[in-house]
Amino acid sequence: MEEAFRAGGLLDKAPAKATKDPAIAGLKREDVDLIIHEFEIARPQAEKVLAENGGDLAKTLLALVTP
Repeated sequence: MEEAFRAGGLLDKAPAKATKDPAIAGLKREDVDLIIHEFEIARPQAEKVLAENGGDLAKTLLALVTP
């Protein structure tokens, strides 16, 4: 417990930030939300399929409905 309060202890360290894939970071939130709600899939899956289609919503929607 004392370690947390010492100089350089646990409380002085910044929390680690999760690194996001740059392709996913550049996606529009509205596009991801549309895919999530219309296709009822999880956010990571929606982000992945949108990123695979270059962030193009039309291409992504076609990819999701085409067998």
